[in-house]
Amino acid sequence: MKNEKKKKSNKFYKFIYILLFIVTCIFTAGVYFLKMLPMKYFLVVICFDVFILGLFALIFLNTHVKKVVKFFFLLFALGLMAGMGVGSKYLLSTIGAIDKVTQKINYKTENYSVLVLAKNKYEDISELENLNLGYLDNASEGTSKALKKVKEKVETKNLAYEDVAKLESDLLKEDIDALVVEDSFKQIMDEESEKFNLSTQILYSFSVKVKEEKSSKSVDVTKEPFNVYITGIDTYGKISSVSRSDVNIIATVNPTTKKVLLTSIPRDYYVPLKGMNGAKDKLTHAGIYGVEKSIGTIEDLLDIKINYYVKVNFTSVENIVDTLGGITVHSDYSFVSKDGYKYTKGDNKVNGKRALSFARERYSFNDGDIQRGKNQIYVIEAIADKLMSFKSVANYEKLLDTIEGNFETNLSNEDISNFIKMQIDDMQMFTIESNSLKGTGSKESTYTYKSSKSYVMLPDNASVASAKTKISKIVNES
Repeated sequence: MKNEKKKKSNKFYKFIYILLFIVTCIFTAGVYFLKMLPMKYFLVVICFDVFILGLFALIFLNTHVKKVVKFFFLLFALGLMAGMGVGSKYLLSTIGAIDKVTQKINYKTENYSVLVLAKNKYEDISELENLNLGYLDNASEGTSKALKKVKEKVETKNLAYEDVAKLESDLLKEDIDALVVEDSFKQIMDEESEKFNLSTQILYSFSVKVKEEKSSKSVDVTKEPFNVYITGIDTYGKISSVSRSDVNIIATVNPTTKKVLLTSIPRDYYVPLKGMNGAKDKLTHAGIYGVEKSIGTIEDLLDIKINYYVKVNFTSVENIVDTLGGITVHSDYSFVSKDGYKYTKGDNKVNGKRALSFARERYSFNDGDIQRGKNQIYVIEAIADKLMSFKSVANYEKLLDTIEGNFETNLSNEDISNFIKMQIDDMQMFTIESNSLKGTGSKESTYTYKSSKSYVMLPDNASVASAKTKISKIVNES
């Protein structure tokens, strides 16, 4: 009877040992495939594994070890397996999140609306049968797909327009019965003409996917300086949606000197759009034509090469800040935002909505867009500070879920892994500087809104030259 109990006990401890061996292998494989741990630390993990498995083999597989000793090590083994089990879960979640974030999205989502005059009280798109429908003829794949979508619902007489303002005025004058337009252009119409916003209604909305080639100018991010374009588009919902670029920040990173320069460019900067034969527009409008258009335009403005981009939208900012449990942003002034939120000079604890409002406010400041650019940098720095704090660990998995659906980037999995591995290896903190381009307000015709003058910011040449010098300094330091 005693021998029978001993055999059962030995089988039980063998089972625990096999289970420990499997859990240890899974955890170590997770560490390896995450590819963020420098080799010297990974070798420490391997040595620890060998030591632990050897120690427990001596205890659990040795029939002469006392019961009390085995029981003590049993508790130790169960705690160790629980810890490695949780760690494995986090590792697998991290690998999955990074894979999804770095997955190349070679398309953009364009959101369209069919607009009619509110006074005509149309209730269904079918009521536009054989009526005049205006559209913006920009020879794009999105426009063609949009017209096909409308045709699936109703047959209309389609009239092409080259100018958004003319399309807008003809609907108000009832020279056309309806128009179909991408929502980014609708936002411009609403901003430029309060009458248009109040006089029209959306009869039908839909989205189309359009191919968009997005390239990167990859470098070794652990050794070579690089530029990252941080763009925040002014819309909620899918991160693939096109919209105006509300945030335009260039992060110049030198991994050798551990320096980062954040250069903020006002959204209304009046610049030649890339590939438009010198036609000038607000920088924010470049976002309507895709992230590559914004990148090319800024490269020409600052005479730099942009290696990567990171794209967020309103949903991204709100969700990430709320997942972090709020952030603390610095404000240079006390003010009340257009949304009615109050901020005091100094530090302000904000949730997602308040952080977004803080980053978007410009009307409260004498230098408008320039101060807004500074505030956007304050928000980025506050998010980075919170991410690096111990408190963010508690919401780690939720944060991973949030990042998955709210970021778009052309940084590769390898780029991110190598950069983090470098940081773990040398444990040196980056110093961050910031700079904002300056300019003066003016009223000018733009490429996107041709027949009417809009508010723009004329670039200050000295400010642009200074920004080029500062970026060059960061890049060329060693």
